[in-house]
This record gives sequence, C-alpha cells and structure tokens, in this order.
Amino acid sequence: MRRFIPGWLVPVAFLAGCMATAAFTVPKARADARSGSRWEHWCVDVDGVPKNEQLERASAEGWELAAATFRPPVVKDGSSVGGGATLLCFRRPR
Repeated sequence: MRRFIPGWLVPVAFLAGCMATAAFTVPKARADARSGSRWEHWCVDVDGVPKNEQLERASAEGWELAAATFRPPVVKDGSSVGGGATLLCFRRPR
C-alpha cells in the first residue's frame, strides 16, 4: 500500500528549509588590512641539508619557517647550470 503525500507538503517543506538556511547562516570572514599583523620575510637557498645550528639561530632571532621547496637541478647540454638547492622562506612579525 502506497502512502499519500499531500501536494501542498512539498512546497511548504521547501520554504521551511529555505527560511531555516537563511536564519542559520554563518557570516563570511572579512579580511581587514588594518587589523592584520605585518610580516617581515627572508628566503635563503640551502645546498644539501640545512644545519640544525642555522635553524636554531633563525628561531632564536624570531624567524619561523613559512615555506620550503626543492629546486631541481637545471641541466643544459648535459651539464648542470644551477639549481639543486632547497629554498627556505621564513617570516616574523615586524
């Protein structure tokens, strides 16, 4: 036996859902340049593995690692012409 759903119930449920969504939306975050902190940046190429002493000194000076990426070697005519280093970028509040 099939259940009967009144024809008016679907539009009413739809409108109730729309009203509930409008009532419970979270406001979008606004980026305010005046309230944001300003950062100082410093990037360095490191050949091989960075020494722990270098990283500890940077940390003691207030720098925090923001990004790290490997630069693959650049090869031209069968010989390396650069790259093959790790680029470390740090930041600290001004």
